[in-house]
Amino acid sequence: EEGGEGDAAAGATEGKDGDGSQVALQRSTGDELNFSLVPDGKDDNPGYRVPALQKPSLRTSGRLKVAQLKKYLLKKLKVTMSPASVEILCHGDRLGDELSLIFVFRTRWLHPEEELVLSYRFEDEGMY
Repeated sequence: EEGGEGDAAAGATEGKDGDGSQVALQRSTGDELNFSLVPDGKDDNPGYRVPALQKPSLRTSGRLKVAQLKKYLLKKLKVTMSPASVEILCHGDRLGDELSLIFVFRTRWLHPEEELVLSYRFEDEGMY
């Protein structure tokens, strides 16, 4: 029998532990990944506040690249600036545009049992 991507994702949501599907989804062999995207908490300039997303918890393809995530972020925040002005971070380390979310989760995220949390900031605060 054929099993498409939808079947893999649906199977992952069932979770054997019965406490919901959160953990099972993160360990899915399918394509999707849950993560949060939050403003960087580092206060280099206390008078400047990075805007937050209304819905910081996201679920998307693990193949999504950091460059695509930057464009999404700018669109949702309704900010008109270049994606090159946005930094996406994992544990404070800047992520390259070419990295996929699943690569970041597997190689940079130190807590594989927990949901991936990425932060963002703008390079030129005066542009906002």
